[in-house]
Amino acid sequence: MRVGLIIYGDLNTLSGGYLYDRYLVHHLQSQGDEVYIISQPWQGYGLALLENVNIKRIKDLRCLPLDVLLEDELNHPSLFWLNRHLRSRVRYPIISIVHHLRSSEPYHPHIFRHLYRWIEQAYINSVDGFIFNSRATQQSVYRASRSAQVKPHCIVYPGGNAHGEGIADLNYLVQRSFQKGPLHILFLGNLIRRKRLDVLLSALMSLPRTDWMLNIVGRTDLEPKTAHAIHALIRRHNLRPNIRFWGPCNSETLQKLLRSHHILAVPSDYEGFGIAYLEAMAYGVVPIATTSGGAAEIIIHGQNGFLIPPGRSDALARMLALLHEQRETLAQMSLAARARYEQFPTWGQGMTEARRFLQTVITSLT
Repeated sequence: MRVGLIIYGDLNTLSGGYLYDRYLVHHLQSQGDEVYIISQPWQGYGLALLENVNIKRIKDLRCLPLDVLLEDELNHPSLFWLNRHLRSRVRYPIISIVHHLRSSEPYHPHIFRHLYRWIEQAYINSVDGFIFNSRATQQSVYRASRSAQVKPHCIVYPGGNAHGEGIADLNYLVQRSFQKGPLHILFLGNLIRRKRLDVLLSALMSLPRTDWMLNIVGRTDLEPKTAHAIHALIRRHNLRPNIRFWGPCNSETLQKLLRSHHILAVPSDYEGFGIAYLEAMAYGVVPIATTSGGAAEIIIHGQNGFLIPPGRSDALARMLALLHEQRETLAQMSLAARARYEQFPTWGQGMTEARRFLQTVITSLT
């Protein structure tokens, strides 16, 4: 196959969505497919809209010898009108890879969410099919546009094995749970508003300082205002002795961190899936997420992790206190988390399914 992929910026960008795209590209290439990466500039939402009238971009896409064009849905503001113009001039189908909709993020002002919803709806109507990363993402797209329900699609879950196969030694997981001392809590995510590190910090403020240690892994430069507010909160409440910032980590360092931690707490306002939760579960690390989005497809509340309402630091604090005080419960949930990880496909298995879907689409729509 000859496959095009439209993304913003660099394919090696550190995020779950780009990780998904990278695994798909690498799998296609490993099967002998040609992949053309088309990088669009990301200059903010408003300026991104101007890409729709980039005549050179349209000409370049028309000239590419493709069998199918993939688009990361993140690029929707740059493509919602361009696609309509392109579809009448090319024979190949256009398939959107949807990680989550921007209009699903609840913290945007109402007027902006309305605008995002309108543009995303136009974008959804402009493509021929979808690769979804979860059922929650599929349903959000269906709610945005009824036309999406009749288009070809597949659900391909991300793999949890990007950082190895985790810990299969169940005795180690039990022993780690009963280690004396504080809970070792990991926050794995870039410092962006949606991830809600502030909610986690608010929960930790209400707990004795001797009960917890927090390690934060992820980029801190994506939203300067968010990062500034986080550091101000830490200074104001003198939390720094209990917290370490690691920045972006390579896989080897992250594996070491996952081996030594008890809990992954990322109380995001919304996650289309939440790759970090599954990656942590490979190491028997108990995940705490929210009820908003796709995390509920990974985490069974009270069995292998916890799901709390978005923004509820009090609920998060109760879960953390429970796991610190009841180490038997922590051990049981650690074992259940590892068992849950084993029920999900690996990256290789998932991307094999995605490639099979693309082959079917090419056959049926061209």
